[in-house]
Amino acid sequence: MRFFAIFFDFYMSKFHALDKVDRKLLNLLQKDNQTPTRTLAEKVHISQPTCLRRVRELRDSGIISADVALVDPFALGYGMLAFLEVSLNNQSDEHMQAFEARMAKESEVMQCYFVSGDYDYFLVVHVIDMDAYYQFVRRVISGSGNVRHFQSRFPMKRAKFVTRVSFDEKAPEIQVRTAK
Repeated sequence: MRFFAIFFDFYMSKFHALDKVDRKLLNLLQKDNQTPTRTLAEKVHISQPTCLRRVRELRDSGIISADVALVDPFALGYGMLAFLEVSLNNQSDEHMQAFEARMAKESEVMQCYFVSGDYDYFLVVHVIDMDAYYQFVRRVISGSGNVRHFQSRFPMKRAKFVTRVSFDEKAPEIQVRTAK
């Protein structure tokens, strides 16, 4: 049933053509979304009103999904990152949606993915320390009632972290799927 829902969402989604200007704008905005429109327009060689219209269209189509400030959790004292692989006892659509809804409400869960393989979900969890992780596991994972098994992995070093999607600015045009 879940496969059909995913397939239906893909089938019903719209497509949007990104030309060289759109891709250059997206690359620039992902480096600094506070760049003034005037500066963006100069860098992509278009007028300021055209630049503003294009950025607005990228937002309206859902290609730009949010304008946010990235905060370094380590600088705030959240010194522990954990990757959890979680298997559920019951993988019915109802139980999976309940698990996803619960993870969406938990502030320590930074990311939650439904995955293929031996586990059902992959979580990225950020906490202050090992005691906070232990409390999280007891309250959220062990206390959920539907978790059959979970495995934790703790990164020893972050070798790379980016949030941007890199766009080839040389291709004439690419088609992307949009949510709206």
